[in-house]
Amino acid sequence: EHTYSKIEKLKELIIRKNTSTIIEIDGGVTDKNAKRLVQAGADVLVAGNFVFKAENPTQTIVDLKKIITL
Repeated sequence: EHTYSKIEKLKELIIRKNTSTIIEIDGGVTDKNAKRLVQAGADVLVAGNFVFKAENPTQTIVDLKKIITL
C-alpha cells in the first residue's frame, strides 16, 4: 500500500513541476499488482522474475500487457 501512495505523490510532483520524468518500478511486479501500479502513476514496469520464471514467458508478457491496458 505504501508503494502505491509513494507513486501517486511522485506522479503529482512530476505533473506539478511539468517535467518529463518517468516512474519505473523494478522489482516485485506481478499480474496481481501491475494494473494498480500503472493506475497509481507508474510509466514503466520491470517484471523480470515474474516473466522469466513463468512456464511460458512470452504469454506472460502478453497477459501483463492486457492487464495494464484494461
